[in-house]
Amino acid sequence: MLLSTHSKDKSMYQILIEEIEQTRTLMIQTAVREGMTSPNTLQVSQSLDALLNKLQIFFYQ
Repeated sequence: MLLSTHSKDKSMYQILIEEIEQTRTLMIQTAVREGMTSPNTLQVSQSLDALLNKLQIFFYQ
């Protein structure tokens, strides 16, 4: 049972890492296109912050 839990956690970790990378790429593209302080850039940045917070919580469970 411990092994299956570990595999599940690893899968969830990989999904989270992929989401972070995709959101990071989107933020950079949006910032280049619209500027660092555009509302869209700031919204994507906040989404990235939320994902990074989830990653931090993942490690402290």
